[in-house]
Amino acid sequence: MTDSNKRAKKDKGIMDLKDDVLVGEIIARLPLKQAIQCKVLNKYLDFKISDSEFSQILLNRQKDGSLELLCSVNGPPKTLHKISLKPINQWQTAFSDDIEILSSCNGLILFDFEIAKRFCVFNPITGLHQLIPYPLPSSQLIGNIGLAVDYPNPNQYKVVTISYPAENSNLFYKFHVLSSERPGLWREIQLITNMSISLSFGSPTVYWRNSLHWLRSDGSVLAFDTKKEEAMLIDRPWFLDHYDVNCSKIPTGRDVWLGIAQGLLTLVYIFTETIVIGTYDNVRSTWRIRHTFDNLISGPKGMIDVFPIWNDSKHVCFLVDHPLTGYYDLREYDTETSGYKKTAELGRTIVNCPIHCFQPTLASVHKTPSDGVETDDLAYITAKLDEIRRFIIDGICIQEESSSSSSSSSSSSSEHEEEAEQGEEEEEGQEEEEDQD
Repeated sequence: MTDSNKRAKKDKGIMDLKDDVLVGEIIARLPLKQAIQCKVLNKYLDFKISDSEFSQILLNRQKDGSLELLCSVNGPPKTLHKISLKPINQWQTAFSDDIEILSSCNGLILFDFEIAKRFCVFNPITGLHQLIPYPLPSSQLIGNIGLAVDYPNPNQYKVVTISYPAENSNLFYKFHVLSSERPGLWREIQLITNMSISLSFGSPTVYWRNSLHWLRSDGSVLAFDTKKEEAMLIDRPWFLDHYDVNCSKIPTGRDVWLGIAQGLLTLVYIFTETIVIGTYDNVRSTWRIRHTFDNLISGPKGMIDVFPIWNDSKHVCFLVDHPLTGYYDLREYDTETSGYKKTAELGRTIVNCPIHCFQPTLASVHKTPSDGVETDDLAYITAKLDEIRRFIIDGICIQEESSSSSSSSSSSSSEHEEEAEQGEEEEEGQEEEEDQD
């Protein structure tokens, strides 16, 4: 028997892994957190689960029930919120003033740790992170930031910042690009335009078809191709002028949503009386209207505020703010039945800030030396990331005031406790099997 065969047989350890397909099917059906735990059983499973093709299978199996929305709210006190859509629930925890969520893409989250003047790429599932120095010069104002993650293949990422230089600021945008392949090198790229229009507040960066997209305040979209490292402008949708006479208003995260739905770049725009869902035709370079329906505002003007957060093939979800009570609820509009329904009451959660979609994956985080970071700052960052990781994976459910919400919270907490107990039993069982062998 060759040395390679001996190593392969040894790596399989206590498990009979001859049926590779069967083993893959079993692991792919596990919750993502438990699938990750299988990596430590032996080198074979570590290699199997980390393989790009298997990672794609595992990701597709997780998509239906693992989407979460994350946002930080500048208190006092500052809090980190998590809203789970399937099933609908919410959690919150204390969040440090010197930490900001900048972007999220394909399982990785980009943070800003002001204390160390570093960006941080973090995978809450694997617990791995990379600290990235700010672009030079450090005194330059850093604008909107995007994270592009090419998971699962080739499992690389890029960080892109936009700044507005003081000189000739009305003529171009300035981009700084950093790749995980060359983490010590920021490259500067400029886009010359006839006018450098500000970006829309509250609308996170969208990664679609190898490009990062930012919604601008006039309704147009700024796109940066992370493969070619070129920038371009997508024209303002024509229907903005058609549906609202007040077309000069600046879109924010409270009345517009730019994201991906059914594989298309999608814009949901709330006008005074009508809500429009448009998609971008990449081939013809134009916007198309997919759906229009009445605005769900039912009370006196100003009594109810609504803004979109997410949509899928059949439903559009909206967070509805009731200013007089301070309460939010989540409603869905079904494009097939043309009707609304309230799906959850979210209490007094404050969500008038950028909301980031988080989809758990096994995307890799590249390790680099943390040069120039004080030891105390490194310990602080490690501790904070551990807190964030535990919150995103498990979370502590908010106690709602209504009996139905309290019941939901108790049920969610019980489920977490049962999962934890089950996980401990499984680990004990594995240890017993290893001792017997």
